[in-house]
Amino acid sequence: MTKPPVTQRITYLLIMGISAKLLIDTTIQLFNPFLTMIAEGMGISAVALGGIVAIRGIMGLTAPIIGTVADKIGYRKIMQISLAFSGTGMILAGISQNIILFSIAIVITGIGHAGYTPNLHAYLSSKLPYEKRAKGIGIIEYSWALAGIVGLFIAGFLISKFSWRAPFLFFGSLLIIMSIIYFTLPVSHLEKKGEKLKSKKLIIPIKSRFFNFFDLGSNARSAWGTIIVQGLNIFAIMQVMIIHGGWLNSEYGLSPAYLGTIALIFGFTDLLASIYVSIAVDKIGKKKSVAIGVAGMTMGFILMPFLNTGLYLAVLGLIIPRLFFEFATVSNLALLTEQVPEQRGKVMSLSTTFGLIGATLSSAIGPISYYSNGVTGLAAVSFTSGIISFVIVIMVVKDKTYTTAG
Repeated sequence: MTKPPVTQRITYLLIMGISAKLLIDTTIQLFNPFLTMIAEGMGISAVALGGIVAIRGIMGLTAPIIGTVADKIGYRKIMQISLAFSGTGMILAGISQNIILFSIAIVITGIGHAGYTPNLHAYLSSKLPYEKRAKGIGIIEYSWALAGIVGLFIAGFLISKFSWRAPFLFFGSLLIIMSIIYFTLPVSHLEKKGEKLKSKKLIIPIKSRFFNFFDLGSNARSAWGTIIVQGLNIFAIMQVMIIHGGWLNSEYGLSPAYLGTIALIFGFTDLLASIYVSIAVDKIGKKKSVAIGVAGMTMGFILMPFLNTGLYLAVLGLIIPRLFFEFATVSNLALLTEQVPEQRGKVMSLSTTFGLIGATLSSAIGPISYYSNGVTGLAAVSFTSGIISFVIVIMVVKDKTYTTAG
């Protein structure tokens, strides 16, 4: 029996990756436009719910551990388990009747988020050459945009028609189904190799394994810089997005259905950025693309308070930094995959960890920034993070750490 062509297998992997990541990304973004509605349904404040979402982000600290396990038992298994965790957590949150069960459920989803995305990126990157890496990663990241175009639009409809619980139950069930469908994904030769080396890795003393885990070799400075940039960028944008629903609702009276429409607009913005990454970044250069994206995002934060004079301008003030953020982040993912090629899974997991740490801090700080100092407070905090990120990109990060012979 002949194997399907490589392009056909890659296409199938991309379709499966986008499909599952669409669900994951929708559950991650769900609180952004609907934070105050979900909080009201739970009978708690938006700040308290922001704290719970922050705890979810702390689960990103499990990503490096999960990534290490993935090197031993295979990416596909970890992705399946992660999807099942996310789905179970969403369903539990949807049926919860008290804050304790709801919080536990959100923590479970956080573990699922931490395990899925970095292993998806590592899995796909191991099959794509560096000169096509941005294209592949860019296509996978269409899912983040589609989560806004499709996922959050559906969530807004479900909340309006039923209740705040409906999106949790709906997307949770789909995640469980997708975890089963993932049995159809092929096992890569790298994962088989990891299985064979499993017994050898286990004999390394625990203390040595701990310190070796954070050793990224001769390119450590650039690798860590690229990882930190990911965290700073995510903090900068999520600090705004976690409370933008409450902002637009309180200042312009937007209902859940209208916030779902706004999410649809944001989704098209993200999709535009991801498409451009998949088309142009391999040609422009990955580091240069990250620098352009971070600079545009940071300048966008300056404009936010000045544009907050009417609904349409306020939404434009959100679109500008988000567009450049998406461009910077997807470009940075492609850049990350080749910082330490022999430790790709580890680097992607650490990137996810720092990204979730950024999201964790933003979930706690965003509502406080807004309710304390309004849009100006949000813009000032995010601008500071963006400036630090830009300096690191320019001064620390390197592109393609090896040269091709011949």
